Amino acid sequence: MNKILPIILITIFSGCSNHDVKFEKCADSMFILTNELMKKRLPAEAKPTKAIEEFNSNSYSKKKEYNFYKALIKICELKHSENPEKFYLDYK
Repeated sequence: MNKILPIILITIFSGCSNHDVKFEKCADSMFILTNELMKKRLPAEAKPTKAIEEFNSNSYSKKKEYNFYKALIKICELKHSENPEKFYLDYK
């Protein structure tokens, strides 16, 4: 019985962190895609690929300080709410 509580807590915490990882993967891929589209339509506004890679290498909490990234997370949350199974498959 004493071993059940730690197992449950570990399961809960790993599930929560896994949830954040999927949203981070989604937002990162959307961030890259958005920049690629900007390179085609508004080249002067687009960031160099290296800058995007450097940004994406930051921690999730650091990236969430950026308003545009927070908006991408919201879009990912909408995608998740529309079809959670597909979302989880897309961002394994």
